[in-house]
Amino acid sequence: MTRLEARSPETMGAVAAFVPESLGIAGPAATQAYRQDGVICLRCAMGEDWLSVIEDAIELFQTEQAEGDDHNVVVRREGDDGAFQYSSMMWKHNPLFRKVIFESHAADLFGSVLGTRQLNFFYDFLLIKHPGCRSASTPWHQDMSYYALHGTQIINCWIALDDIPVETALRFIRGSHRSGEVFRSVHFDPDMTYGGPMEERPLPPDFDRDCEADIVTVAMNRGDALVWNARTFHSAPGNHLARRRAALSLNFAGDDVTYFDMPGESDPPDRGENLVEGGPITCATFPVLRPG
Repeated sequence: MTRLEARSPETMGAVAAFVPESLGIAGPAATQAYRQDGVICLRCAMGEDWLSVIEDAIELFQTEQAEGDDHNVVVRREGDDGAFQYSSMMWKHNPLFRKVIFESHAADLFGSVLGTRQLNFFYDFLLIKHPGCRSASTPWHQDMSYYALHGTQIINCWIALDDIPVETALRFIRGSHRSGEVFRSVHFDPDMTYGGPMEERPLPPDFDRDCEADIVTVAMNRGDALVWNARTFHSAPGNHLARRRAALSLNFAGDDVTYFDMPGESDPPDRGENLVEGGPITCATFPVLRPG
């Protein structure tokens, strides 16, 4: 577990936040900040119309699909009242998640930040920190560590489904994507490890022990979205609140992304169909949303 208590939000900087120019365009200022900092916040990225579809999708998933789903993970730490739950690739069997991905403005809005001709959908990721999962901190990591992908045009678009104060908000190392280095994968459950990790990669630094680390965070309202580069380091504390802290993450890939025949375990575990090392990722599992 990371020592998130070592740094308080008052010692951190702020993630740059922007109101999108339109439903489908983030705007040049947001795009420039993303390239420089590796993370931005888009205010009111998703309206209540689409947020209600997402909530219906979660209800369908929880009541009819989560049990027995190998992608669904529930971690409950000793002494916690609630659990940390996460799941991925739900769009394959949940028509409401599929509706959000393929019919909403999300691909246009988030794709405008990426600045790519072609946009592939990579995967969805639902994270729910239930009330009282105080010790369920998410360790410092890069998304790229888990991805069977090469390339730089990969973004995680994290849509807040609840109001999130800075005390439970994500933290980022500003500009950490620019080195290009990829670190070793670490498991969100501290009692587990990934199978066949790439041990030649270094372990992530413990930024919470580094008083010089440029950590940034931001309070979010329901419907706001964080957009970050797959190489940007980030972490999150547990949820000490008496209410849910949930988000839906949509991940997209752009022009320079190719398949990495990664040794060991990857996230998502789905590797697509008939992909070859260094080749395009387009397939049924990673479909094109916006052609080049």
